[in-house]
Amino acid sequence: MKARKDNNVNNVCTKSKLSACALGLAVGFSDALYMMLFAWVALYSGYGTPMIDSIASVFYGYAPTFVGGLWGGLWGFIDGYIFGIVVGMIYNFCLCHCHCRSCCGSSACKKS
Repeated sequence: MKARKDNNVNNVCTKSKLSACALGLAVGFSDALYMMLFAWVALYSGYGTPMIDSIASVFYGYAPTFVGGLWGGLWGFIDGYIFGIVVGMIYNFCLCHCHCRSCCGSSACKKS
């Protein structure tokens, strides 16, 4: 009879990691869509114009206009992509550096 192989031998991380690039893309597209729609809603309704003016002091070209919405989409994608990558990397780092029984569920993961 063969012995069962324990997946947690040598403290190998067997937890599910995030793809930092995929998270960056998802957050980037979401942020781009939000900033474009926010500018275009402000263009047609006037709602949120002071907030857009405040955001425009950081993001060049962002304004409650059609072209300003496109600029906002570009800046939103860049900003969201970078933020998503950083969050994904921090999550993956923290995930595999926790060596307690409650995280792994096995005494083999516990570091002494």
